[in-house]
Order: sequence, then structure tokens, then C-alpha cells
Amino acid sequence: MTNVNTGELLDFQDYSPEHNNRSARIDVEAVHTNQYNNTMSNPNYTFEEPKITQEPEAAPQTNHNFWTIEYYQKYFDVHTNEVVERIISSVLPQKVSRNYFDERIKGKPDLYGPIWISVTLIFTIAVSGNIASYLQNANNKSFQWRYDFHLVSIAATAITCYVWLVPLALWAALKWTTNTDGHDEIENQNPTSPTMMSLFCLYGYSLSIYIPVAIFWTIQVFWLQWLFVLMAAFVSGAVLIFWLLPALKKSKYFFIIGGCILAFHFLLAAGFMLYFFHRPSADPEIIHTIVTSTAKP
Repeated sequence: MTNVNTGELLDFQDYSPEHNNRSARIDVEAVHTNQYNNTMSNPNYTFEEPKITQEPEAAPQTNHNFWTIEYYQKYFDVHTNEVVERIISSVLPQKVSRNYFDERIKGKPDLYGPIWISVTLIFTIAVSGNIASYLQNANNKSFQWRYDFHLVSIAATAITCYVWLVPLALWAALKWTTNTDGHDEIENQNPTSPTMMSLFCLYGYSLSIYIPVAIFWTIQVFWLQWLFVLMAAFVSGAVLIFWLLPALKKSKYFFIIGGCILAFHFLLAAGFMLYFFHRPSADPEIIHTIVTSTAKP
């Protein structure tokens, strides 16, 4: 055992920079070499290959055919709060943001809400129309009232044609009459005209106001029925123009297309009221003769 001079240990040592650098240098290669030699000399050592963790691959995006059911699944992937929000925005657009159509509906249109609104409106008009027919002939004791099941098919044909054909015609009109600006499209990277599915979605939700109005049309007051016609046509048509205003401004026929949107909505509301809820009065004897003749075998 070597003798250590305690006096030298207690004395302050003067370490120069060269001494510090030389003593503080670590031989990294020697350390790794010693560790490798010690590991290989161990008889119980077993070599394990490093495990490579593979990240989960994303599901490949497949483009389904237009005629398959899988193509339409994305248009029914919608939450209840989104449907309620879109119904409210179709009647009260001030409840949502100004760019609600471009941010929510245009990027993610759905068909779940429009289909259920259309089906509900069909049966509401059919039932309310029969109630209106009963109220019109309630005071006529010689008239035998019967439920008219043909109103369901007539209402279904009218609403289905309107919801699908009118947006299709509007999509074609906006596509062919829009003034395209190449510089704007490069900056925004968004098409100026709305997509076909977004118009189907928008028109389907615009019919939601006619569901309560169809119930009020059973009131047999002529001027009040026309007041509901003007109110429903103006509200639903104004909401459509409000959401489509940026796209309509790009069109060369802005006023013509806007006027057609309001005119078609007015014709729809007026046709509902005149055909289903305001039938012209006829001679009770003629009606009674027609009913009795059809009842006989």
C-alpha cells in the first residue's frame, strides 16, 4: 500500500488549461472496446437482434363506384347535433357564421338530413291535406268523406322531383355561367361553384320550414294561407341566396339565377297550398253523385 502525503493533498493545486484538457479527456473508444470485450467473454451472453417497431399503416383510400352503396356511406356519416344545426341555419341563418356553407356544408355535405326532411314533409302534407279536405266538407252532411291515399304519391313525386332536379339544374347553370379567374383559383385552391352534393344537401334542408307551414295551411282562411305561402317561399328562398351569394356573384346571370331560385320556391309553396289545402268548392249534389257511383260495385 503506497504512502500518501497528506500535506500535498491539502495544498491547493494549480491546474493549468492544458492540464485540465488532458485530464478531462475521455477515451470513448477504449470504453466501448472494453464493454464489447467483456460482453463477448461472458459465456451466458446471447445476442438479441434489435426489434424494429413498425408504424401502423394508414388504410388505403379506395374510390368506390358511383353505383355502389359504399360510395354514399360518407354522406350519411353525420351527427345529430350537426343535423339540428343545419336545420336551424336553414331557417335562421344569423344563428351561424357567415361562411357556414363554405366551412361546414360545402366541405361535408350529407344526405341523411335532406332525406328525412323530405319524407317527413311528404307525410305531413298528405295528412294535413286530408284534414283540410275534411274541414272543407265538415258542414256538408250529404258528403261522405274518405281519406285520399293518392295525396302521398303526388306529394312524394313533387318533392322528390324538386329536391333532385332543381339543384341539378342550378349546379349546371352555375358551372356554365361562372366567370372563372385562374389567379383566384390558384390562390384559394377551391372551386368557385358549389358541388352537386352540397346543393342537394342545401335544398333538402331548405324544405324544413314547409313542415310546420303545412300544418298551418289546414286553417281554412284564404288570406292566411297565402300569407304562409309568401312567408315560407321568402324565408327558404332568401336562405338559399344568402348561402349561395358568393357563387352567384361569380355568375354572368346573377339576377336571373337569383330570381329563378325565388320563383321556383314560390311556385312550390303555391302549388302545395292550392292543390292540397285550398280546393275549389263544388256542388254538393255532384260530389254526392260521384261518391255514390264510385261506391257501387
